[in-house]
Amino acid sequence: MDFSTRHRLTLADGPVVYRQVTTGKPPLLLIHGWGGSSRHWQHTAEHLSDIRDLYALDLPGHGDTPARPGATGPETLADLVIDFADRLGLDRFDLNGHSWGAGVAILVAARRPERVDRLMLTSLGIARNALERLALTQTYHQMNLALSLWRPWLAMSRPWIALSRPAIDWFGAQPLVYRAIAAHVLRQLPADEETVRVGVREFLSTDPLSALECAIGAGSPAFLTALETMATPTLLVHADADPVMPPSGAHALAARIRNVREVCLDDCGHLPMIEQPEAYHRAIREFLTTTALDPRSSTHPDAR
Repeated sequence: MDFSTRHRLTLADGPVVYRQVTTGKPPLLLIHGWGGSSRHWQHTAEHLSDIRDLYALDLPGHGDTPARPGATGPETLADLVIDFADRLGLDRFDLNGHSWGAGVAILVAARRPERVDRLMLTSLGIARNALERLALTQTYHQMNLALSLWRPWLAMSRPWIALSRPAIDWFGAQPLVYRAIAAHVLRQLPADEETVRVGVREFLSTDPLSALECAIGAGSPAFLTALETMATPTLLVHADADPVMPPSGAHALAARIRNVREVCLDDCGHLPMIEQPEAYHRAIREFLTTTALDPRSSTHPDAR
């Protein structure tokens, strides 16, 4: 089945658009990051469809999934992913999230540990010390309060923003524009610039209110609470030249995960599945095809 084909499924809170490639193998759910879409996992379908059935959804306000009228914080999105799996009849599955999507994946694994066999976190980090955690938490509460006041007004602007989409598409298709935007997240542009052009166009077309909710939600203390109880075998993949999530934040995250294997990719930025698809998916494949890690162990590169 062609991974580029988009499917539509109606969940409890509205429709969701997703891509899939299925041949009767164990399922792997894929959650994209902030401003992204299911299209980011195209290379994953090319590299892993021989060992996994793949399901990649567009989160609300991203890609082709419409924004929701209500709030879509991290806990709401975790419930959406679980509902998505339920509607597809997936009782157990592996789960891979990128950046913001990796945070949502943590909440899914912590809330429903009996459903998630293996967890992969791509390009994610957390606050590195108590001072950073305090600042992030305070900012989260203040911004969340402000958003609750501004949400009705921002929601009313959605029809007007939709009318500007053709202009946004034209603007994002200009080489100087999409190369400049991509340079802020990628270490090096891939040879296929069409992937970059489409990715930037989707980024610019993300629903502003949904994007703002995700950005604020990244500071939610729910993530650290979830990490305290989560015991799912986990692979953390990050990159040494990630300008969004630096390695120090990834190391801090790994230190809080009970059962983790950590892989760092050299000379790579924030989107390893696009920038270094061979190396990235080699690490994912190895993790998926090995036996579950001992829940009491934590394996890091310097100890391997």
